[in-house]
Amino acid sequence: MRRLFLAEARAHPGRLAGAAVACAMTAAGVGACTLLLIGAGRADFPARSVAAAQAQDARDLLSLLLSMLLMCAVLVIGSTVSLWTGQRLGQFAVLRALGVTAGRLRRLVAGDVARLAVAAAAVGALGMLPLAHAGRRLPVNRELFPEAASLPSSGQVWGTAVGVCVATGAVAVLAAMASVFAAGRVSPGALMKDTEGSLASRRSRARLLTGLTMAVMLCVPLLYVMAFTRLPSTVRAAVAPGLALVLIPTLAVLAPWIVPLLTRPVCTVLRIADRRVGRIAAAGLRAAPARTTAMAVPVLLAVGIAVCLMGTGATMGEAVARQTGDGLRADGVVTARPGHRLPARPAAPSGVTATVLVSTRITAPATSLDDQPSPVDAWGADGSALVKSLDLKEREGRLSALREGSFAAGVGQAEAHHWRLGQKVRLALADGSRPELTLVAVYERDLAFPAFVIARTTALQHTREPYADRILLSGAYRSWPKETGQTVASRAQYLDDLKPRNPADDLASRLIVSVVSGYALLAAANTASLAQRDRRAQRAHLRALGLGRGQLLRCVLYEALGAAAVGAALAAATALACLVPFAAALGTGALPALDVPWTAAVLAAAVLAVALPSVMTAHPMSTVRQQFARRAA
Repeated sequence: MRRLFLAEARAHPGRLAGAAVACAMTAAGVGACTLLLIGAGRADFPARSVAAAQAQDARDLLSLLLSMLLMCAVLVIGSTVSLWTGQRLGQFAVLRALGVTAGRLRRLVAGDVARLAVAAAAVGALGMLPLAHAGRRLPVNRELFPEAASLPSSGQVWGTAVGVCVATGAVAVLAAMASVFAAGRVSPGALMKDTEGSLASRRSRARLLTGLTMAVMLCVPLLYVMAFTRLPSTVRAAVAPGLALVLIPTLAVLAPWIVPLLTRPVCTVLRIADRRVGRIAAAGLRAAPARTTAMAVPVLLAVGIAVCLMGTGATMGEAVARQTGDGLRADGVVTARPGHRLPARPAAPSGVTATVLVSTRITAPATSLDDQPSPVDAWGADGSALVKSLDLKEREGRLSALREGSFAAGVGQAEAHHWRLGQKVRLALADGSRPELTLVAVYERDLAFPAFVIARTTALQHTREPYADRILLSGAYRSWPKETGQTVASRAQYLDDLKPRNPADDLASRLIVSVVSGYALLAAANTASLAQRDRRAQRAHLRALGLGRGQLLRCVLYEALGAAAVGAALAAATALACLVPFAAALGTGALPALDVPWTAAVLAAAVLAVALPSVMTAHPMSTVRQQFARRAA
């Protein structure tokens, strides 16, 4: 078995390149994330300190990134290994003709995959420490990672490297199980067939059952929760990224059944656009669905994750901006510059009515959805003054009735706790006290504004070193004294300068999209190159039959762009399934918002990642003699 693997590596190194690079990238990325996760988790910071909050944010971000890298590894390694295994059909047929049993052939394929994965992972593990050092600087500079947290010791680094190699080998073998089982089904009669007909293109019943199970058990419940339940809108909105994370692998598993359906309209367009070359490219797409699937899956990963993750942030930002614009009634707004705080008891000049919104924190009682609730932002305000400067869109009760001993809650908190007007609730205030307050109003604009509003006197009494979150001005707001560290803006100017998306969350989303998309697109490039290496005979025959150099170039590009279009179509279906219910849950309309620059950039990168390697490997501008020489090589 070992000699056969080494012979394969010497004779066809290009066939191993796609899977090897994917395994090496998996090891480097997973190893770097693990080292950073260990470094953020082992540091002991004071409770409720800035460093402790940064460490928790870093752990959450790295955990999500690690899970997404593992998901991409299973899909990308599985598709590249399936393509590589399918290209070895002639070898398997010879071995079966020589008397190798199906079980021994399956063990041979699994061993080859494990050897390739572990060897490539060992090479990739060499780069995980430099990658972790480089990856640490960016979140530290953006205050997403505690500067005092260092990377693990050398012993932990070596342990992580060994664990990453073993895990990568296990993931590769698991992802290649469909190919392993399919290899045992090959018969000696396959020698009489075209070796380019990849056995990976055969539809596995186990894969179909797995995909349908994932759809029924994971996707449908999340879609139902997000679109049809009466849970708080924030809870339903939080389901959208989770739905994308399970829907993308489900579509990838079911790709052998979905891709042929999507290939038909693409082939129709190609035949209409170019009657001669388009027909040849369409025939190539339809004749080898496994090759098309292998190139479409990485595009699905890159574009789907970019559209869903960045679209979630864009839709949330649009909802916040819309609620802020609809709710703000004041003529002017006073805010504090970074590093400064507004006074909790400012003196307003004559002709100006100031509504001071005291910043405080409130912890709600535990629920079945959150048994350990965290403190959330709240305001302390005078109810009668608040309704003149801000419209929180009351659903029940009246905010003007807000007095000492009462509170108002956003609809999310009220629905989660099943509160009713007049109900007495014991809330934990900023100083740890737990007074019993009466609910007097429920408002709907709790996405752009805090989840609780209590009486201003209560906030001042139970908040250490109180300060104002912002001050709303009515009347001659321009006469407000210009103090150091304060910014006075008109309503229009305040809305224009509003940043509805949290910069830290925005950076985290872009970091995840960059890493995952870069990983998937590099795998797409390797897959596209690998798919073209095994088609030398076809290209030589096409050139001999009279296809010109420019026509062969167009044929290669048509096939690559067709596969990318199929992957983009799957990504669009994922975005519609996730973001449309998400936008409906936030009340932003029927269509969600998209981060157009990032979506366009990732889509363009996906097209280039599939098209350029295909052209570079196919050498379409070569002569007929050179094409046949490459075929014989």
